[in-house]
Amino acid sequence: MATQLSPGFFARRTLVVPKHSVSKDNDALRIGILGAANIAPDALIYPARSIHSIVVVSVAARDQTKAKGFAAKYDIPNTHPTYDAIISDPNIDCIYNPLPNGLHYEWTKKALEAGKHVLLEKPAASNAVQTQELFALAKEKNLVLLEAFHYRFHPASIRFREILQTHIAEGHPVKRVQARMSFPWVFPATDIRFNWKLAGGVLMDCGCYTVNSIRYFTGLEVESVENAKPRIVSENIDGRMDAVLNLKGTHSPGVQASMTASLTNSWLSLQTYREAIPTFTAETDDKIFTFGVFVMPGIYHYFTIKDKASGKTENLSKEYGEGHSSYKYQLDAFIKAVKGGGQGTSSIAGWVTSEDSILNMQAIDSIYKAANMKVRE
Repeated sequence: MATQLSPGFFARRTLVVPKHSVSKDNDALRIGILGAANIAPDALIYPARSIHSIVVVSVAARDQTKAKGFAAKYDIPNTHPTYDAIISDPNIDCIYNPLPNGLHYEWTKKALEAGKHVLLEKPAASNAVQTQELFALAKEKNLVLLEAFHYRFHPASIRFREILQTHIAEGHPVKRVQARMSFPWVFPATDIRFNWKLAGGVLMDCGCYTVNSIRYFTGLEVESVENAKPRIVSENIDGRMDAVLNLKGTHSPGVQASMTASLTNSWLSLQTYREAIPTFTAETDDKIFTFGVFVMPGIYHYFTIKDKASGKTENLSKEYGEGHSSYKYQLDAFIKAVKGGGQGTSSIAGWVTSEDSILNMQAIDSIYKAANMKVRE
């Protein structure tokens, strides 16, 4: 496989935030944003500047002053006074929904009912029942609905999965899996991430990445939850979740995966620094595969393969592709799917299928139940 060591870090950062937009095609998709969300620039606005076939045309927010300020700051030509108004606009083809978790279901459903394709921030909804209903509606309407697990579309993630999957297929079943994504406690107790009414909890935040990465990289599914231990920060809200999952699959039966997700690690704890790098690890009968910084591989990442017999560790060359962010690769995939009428998504590397999204949400629901907590509503 060809080695890709460049562009360098600073060149990649320049590509992530282009100062100017490329010219747009006459038939470019027109996409509107629900809410002036902090994630919208990185996830949509900046990558769209580098793509000829999509243009961000409007943003809607409950606070019109905020919407107009957001539009001015990011060169968005229009605003809409309400979410309903932007969804019903016949001149808009697609909707990007980065609203708080608890609003995903309501407003994605309305967008689909209005005939809009939707790029939907993860997790897809508050629970598996809602998620299944959204994807059933998208199928009925022949619309593209993509849950935005952006890391999967980056060349590094695609390459790492190919390496691991090839090794498994060659007769080396997975024995153990671990995924972690933890941060020091920087968010106030009033943050939406800890709000029950908005489907908060760490498992609904960075935790959904750990569950997804376990399933995506191994190709295995969650059969049951062995145990789940939450750190409760308020009623029914988890600030940290440690869980052991029983996985199932053709090549690797009887596998256990451990996952850790936290937004409440103490700044003074050594545990915080041990868990500082989001990491995925899979151990087969003969090797240990590690993908460091798997969630934002466009910024920085590393691959290692340790031979269990010799103890030697191989550091593989990093893969940055053309140097764009994972969000840009995701947006390219979304556009391709929409332009293709929803056909051919099976050939798009990293694509998050409807079944994939439903199974991920089912796993999250199961972890909450195993932790004796309520499933989000």
